[in-house]
Amino acid sequence: MQDDRQMDLALWRYGIISPLLHRDANDVQLCEMLAVVSQSSYIHPHDGRYVTLSAEAIRKWLYRFNHGGLGALCDKERSDKGTHDVPAPLANEMFELRLAHPRWTLSLMLRELVERQLWDETRPSRSTLYRFARNNNLMRDPHLATAEVVRPFEFDKFGQMWIGDFMHGPKLYEGKKKRKSYLHVIIDDCTRYVVSGRFYSTESTQSLIIELMTAIRRHGIPHRLYTDNGSAYNSRHLKIVCANLSMRQPHTPPGRPQGRSKVERFFRTVRDQFLAKQRYKTFDEINTAFTLYLNDYHRRIHSTLECSPMQKRLGVDSVCQPVPEVADIESLFRLKRRCRVYNDGTIRLKKKAFEVPGCLPGQRVTIYYMPWDLSRIYYGDDLKPAKPVDLTANAYRFDNANFAHTKEKDNDTE
Repeated sequence: MQDDRQMDLALWRYGIISPLLHRDANDVQLCEMLAVVSQSSYIHPHDGRYVTLSAEAIRKWLYRFNHGGLGALCDKERSDKGTHDVPAPLANEMFELRLAHPRWTLSLMLRELVERQLWDETRPSRSTLYRFARNNNLMRDPHLATAEVVRPFEFDKFGQMWIGDFMHGPKLYEGKKKRKSYLHVIIDDCTRYVVSGRFYSTESTQSLIIELMTAIRRHGIPHRLYTDNGSAYNSRHLKIVCANLSMRQPHTPPGRPQGRSKVERFFRTVRDQFLAKQRYKTFDEINTAFTLYLNDYHRRIHSTLECSPMQKRLGVDSVCQPVPEVADIESLFRLKRRCRVYNDGTIRLKKKAFEVPGCLPGQRVTIYYMPWDLSRIYYGDDLKPAKPVDLTANAYRFDNANFAHTKEKDNDTE
């Protein structure tokens, strides 16, 4: 059988070189004929695929036929066949090196083998050792890590874990300018109930904090907020908020998005059912429509739950810690910072000056603020509002009656 395959291959090669065998002085040069023959495509006799051949390969076949006949066109059996096995001492040393140095590159391992005189860089070949390492899981980390079994999970109470994520949305008008939109959603793991969701123009910590604040105002403080490793979810602001609220913040392991499959499945539903039906122009328009869509989503039968998210939400206990309605919920989300009071009775925050009446120069005072809204800054334990320094208003203080009276009194004294 092997001889028949070799003969078919030899005959196929002979058919390609046959026009080159009988040339005379009037024919074109051999190099030109080889170039012409190499421009065609040929059907390989073994697998029927179309192949192209180089002029040098055809020249070698012609040489082999002229010196050895048809048999010379068959492929010879490799003289080193069966000698590519990695010797046992060398293989054992490779396993020991990888166990001792999991972060070494394979190139560094091979240099170590040469220094230990276990490999002469010739046999087995470098490609053989690379193939052996790949087949035996001896490559550098993270290839050593075996794939962990992904286990599905689902909590049995509302608020035990909320899942947050961003989805890229359509371009919408913000004023007269068109900007890319991002849908931020927080969904409960147990009930698939969307506790908060809205389209924003930025994928930022501000959008995340606003949505989390809205969700907590409505439903209370959950036990966990499960997110990916995006910059918004890894921000210092969110970490401080979660610590202040005693809320755990687990993250999806890098390269393992399966843990957020519930919110990703909801995003697919939004694309297929909400965004596909109608095109929206502005952020106000799409957010109004999305609110109506969520009301309908909460009342539809969920295929996994076999009931609607609203029914599931009402049928299970909630572990969310309620926030009193009279409480200033924004205070739970403000950042806190200690600032020094300067001689002019001001503090500095993000290169801006604010007046803090009642504080002594040199004293350090605690301020509370939102990074994206410096128009409302509070200081002290009683949260007094700090006022931005208005240089123009301070200049007009010389025109008040008290200052004018003092000035006249000084003139009379003179």
